[in-house]
Amino acid sequence: MPDHHNSVSPAADGLSAAMPGRWAVVGQMPRGKLLERLDNAGNARLILIRAAAGFGKSSLLQQYRERCVAAGMQVLWLDMETADNDLASFAGRLETGIRALDLGDEADGTDDGADAAESIHLLLEYLHGSERPFAILLDEFEAIQNPAVLSFIQQLLAALPAAGRLVIASRTTPAIGIGRIRARGQLLEIRPDALRFSMAETAFYLRDMHRLKLGDSEIARLHECTEGWAAALCLAVLSLHGRDDPAAFIESFSGSHLELASYLANDILAQQSRECRGFLLQTSVLRQLSAPLCDALTGRNDSRQMIEYLLHANLFLFPVDEEQRWFRYHTLFASFLADALEQRFPGRAVALHRAAAQWHLAEGLPVQAIDHLLRAGDTRAAAGVLAGHFPALFERGHTRLLLRWLEQIPVEQLDEQPGLLLVYAWVLTLARRYDEALHLVGRSASPVERDLIRCMVLAVTDRVEEAYELGLALRDRVTPNERFAYGTLANTLAYCMLATGRSDESRRLLSSAIQHATQRGTGFMKSVSVSIESNLDLVQGRLGSALARVQDLGLSHWGSAGGKLFGGKLALNVIRAVALYESGQLDEVELLLSECQPYAQDSGPLNTPIIVHLLLARIAWSRGERTAWQQNLLDLEQIGRSCGSSRILCSVWIERARVASLEGRLEGAAQALYQAERHGDWDRPGILFHSNDTDNPSIARLRLAIAQGQHAAAAEALTQAIDAAEGQRLLRRALKLRLLLALALDGMGPEGRAFAVLGEALRFASHEGFVATFLEEGARLADLLQRWAQSYRPSASALGIAPRFLGELLRRVGTRSEPGGRDGAGEARDLLTEREREVMQLAAEGCAIRDIAERMSLSLHTVKTHLRNINGKLGSHGRMEAIAIARSRGLLD
Repeated sequence: MPDHHNSVSPAADGLSAAMPGRWAVVGQMPRGKLLERLDNAGNARLILIRAAAGFGKSSLLQQYRERCVAAGMQVLWLDMETADNDLASFAGRLETGIRALDLGDEADGTDDGADAAESIHLLLEYLHGSERPFAILLDEFEAIQNPAVLSFIQQLLAALPAAGRLVIASRTTPAIGIGRIRARGQLLEIRPDALRFSMAETAFYLRDMHRLKLGDSEIARLHECTEGWAAALCLAVLSLHGRDDPAAFIESFSGSHLELASYLANDILAQQSRECRGFLLQTSVLRQLSAPLCDALTGRNDSRQMIEYLLHANLFLFPVDEEQRWFRYHTLFASFLADALEQRFPGRAVALHRAAAQWHLAEGLPVQAIDHLLRAGDTRAAAGVLAGHFPALFERGHTRLLLRWLEQIPVEQLDEQPGLLLVYAWVLTLARRYDEALHLVGRSASPVERDLIRCMVLAVTDRVEEAYELGLALRDRVTPNERFAYGTLANTLAYCMLATGRSDESRRLLSSAIQHATQRGTGFMKSVSVSIESNLDLVQGRLGSALARVQDLGLSHWGSAGGKLFGGKLALNVIRAVALYESGQLDEVELLLSECQPYAQDSGPLNTPIIVHLLLARIAWSRGERTAWQQNLLDLEQIGRSCGSSRILCSVWIERARVASLEGRLEGAAQALYQAERHGDWDRPGILFHSNDTDNPSIARLRLAIAQGQHAAAAEALTQAIDAAEGQRLLRRALKLRLLLALALDGMGPEGRAFAVLGEALRFASHEGFVATFLEEGARLADLLQRWAQSYRPSASALGIAPRFLGELLRRVGTRSEPGGRDGAGEARDLLTEREREVMQLAAEGCAIRDIAERMSLSLHTVKTHLRNINGKLGSHGRMEAIAIARSRGLLD
């Protein structure tokens, strides 16, 4: 069969130098998924492959042609040229090609005297009668502008028999009635998003096809900046060959890269009208653009039409919302345009950024306005806008963004804006950068602001006594009209009151703070207040109240916040996790804390990472997942070292001592306890940190003493500790101590005394629903509980113990997994959280870690933590494997 592919075949290296201005950049890169879509086109008469230059349209067409030929189909390929805008010329080319195909009956030739219309009629009639499968492939169709030729293509489509198919590759959307064809179900469209290389394809292209020795992070970064655009990847490959430092090149690769800029300038920008070029350059300063915004920047009133043209022409513009009101340029194209703007009109970008900032402010979009002012270098104006909007930004959870902005503004300009130094200190404290926060104290002109910063930092670094005294002195100096300062002081002081045993004072202050926050509409501060009060409920043994409080506020205030986790919502989710954990709902706790964990890594008070990592570790240990248990403790230990917290380090060693004691590794438990006590300076008489309510060195030592057989001494100490806890109304701690006392008494002899103490613990626990406190003490307590039930279960109601609670607890202790039984993640860990799925989805789309962090307003460390959690749950060893597993399990869109 003759070869009717009239173009030069793609070169093996992915670049056809013989065809200036047109690159078949994919080469032999297999596009298996796209070819499957083409194979399964169903009733489609037309396959339209449309995208900008360099997206691999011709290469996909070439692979489809080879696939059709291999399947026995007849194929005609025509590269469209400007000359084909002459109808007679194009019809003649088409007829010559079709005549050479073996479609069954021989086509009747046309007389030399026949006109074009008659020739076309005969050709369409012949095609309509064909029964053998065939495909007509028309490449570079953007060259066709003549309405007569476009009308003929519509007639050709209508005449195609069931065995025929027309495949068009074009930079633009051809004017052949695409809407009607789509409405009839006769169109399969391959758009730019589908043509982009996936992360896996990028890795194959770089490593397998071009033998480049690149690491996963380097491939991810290159994929991120190219967005899977084949032409850019091809140019990067050419530049990477022979380089000693590929990572440095990849990091600097942008639209200003010489070869890429030349290509974009000559093959893309130069082909546009002067008006279009001006529009592209002026709007290049926008991360996202809309028609009204573009009108404001360019002085035009037809930006909507220009945007529609860019979309129609596939000029690297993509919608970012379903309504197609907002759009963005391809990353590399945007950076090229920005460079071109600066070269042609130096300094013009500054004025455009300022104009964009004014438009966004007028539209009530301060986040975008501040971003443009900072990009314009106008930090003073940015500080002014920030000062007027930071309460709302807190409410929306932009604490990370606030920190990034504040770091760009000279501190002397922050001095000029009342309240901004306090905000800066607040977000630094939240990021555990305590020394930097305290450094701002010396800059503040306000004595109240200075003391409030000190009070806040003292509280979160466990110096709660000093913070309490300073907070008391500030109460009359901060008025309710100062919303942010008042809320900060009230919550800081209430926390200190809780920590120093002043529970009644704390509750009264929290009640006032919640009322104030409700009246002023400061949901962020209200969430923090409610979380503190819920912690107070919990340490006092009021599990039901704690859970109801956070659930009620979470549903009413954060119900519409989606999956985004921040500030007040994080605080609520952590205490909600503790309450659910105590009630034994471990699967739900694990999902909740897996979402909290990345945020807890690098932000929030010290209680947050302690709670998150310890509970996840305990859940893992209870399921026999020792590796996950150890990893959570190692992560927590790293946090403690990075922020210099002795309490975090102590908490890690206490947990290791607990598990070693329960497993009978008494020497290891003693060594772990020794390390815990080395970091136990925070454990002071009269001081309570709610994350360590039932986990302090003295409790750990009593547990170890029981395991060592020192029952009498432990029982005596436990009796005194219970009296002290009940005297301070620390009833959750008293429950834990009572269980340990029951174990100590059980080791001393007759069961009677141990059963009596255990029955008392069960009576209290059943009223509130405490379950995990029992499960944490392992097999020995489970055995004691089962022996108690043999004698007393029938009379549980008479003893004040809810039978339903007792039955559930006995079921739980009777079906517990033996620790150490499994090394990998269990079934519950196969399910990704909503946040992890979002990270996984972006990774699957080819986003690198940095891009994921930017798009989700997360730190790099947080994204890495999410990815590590995903690998652990899916049992994968890297991003590529995780993506493959996630796809196979239907976890990705």
